[in-house]
Amino acid sequence: MIGKKNMAFGFFYFLTTLGLGMFLASKFQLPGEELGKWLASPQHALLKAAHAHGNLESVLNIVIGYLLCRLALEDWIAKTVSVLLIIGALFHSGMLYLAGAGLGFAGMLTPIGGISIIASMLLMGIGIMKLKSVD
Repeated sequence: MIGKKNMAFGFFYFLTTLGLGMFLASKFQLPGEELGKWLASPQHALLKAAHAHGNLESVLNIVIGYLLCRLALEDWIAKTVSVLLIIGALFHSGMLYLAGAGLGFAGMLTPIGGISIIASMLLMGIGIMKLKSVD
């Protein structure tokens, strides 16, 4: 069933964002000056962005995955959207995770994810416009 893998991916990916959120929250236990340095660091900014975008991209995969299961979209549109959403999450917030973990080159790959998500939204809009009716 198209969309099922997006829903499963979304729930599992959300778990990673929860873990990252707990890691970020634990940093508030740092002593004053150390906390200030951490909050001003590029690593903190990247991981904070990964957390926020990862949450959104997880939920997006869950919701769009559900819609793909329920709507009678053209098969090629549904399959393409399904793949693009997973690629989008992995290459957008996933690369932010890696960049925040010290793999700086990963940050250069984030546009792939952004473009993938934009393309999936465009295809979903086109697919829904082509539906004869929505149940």
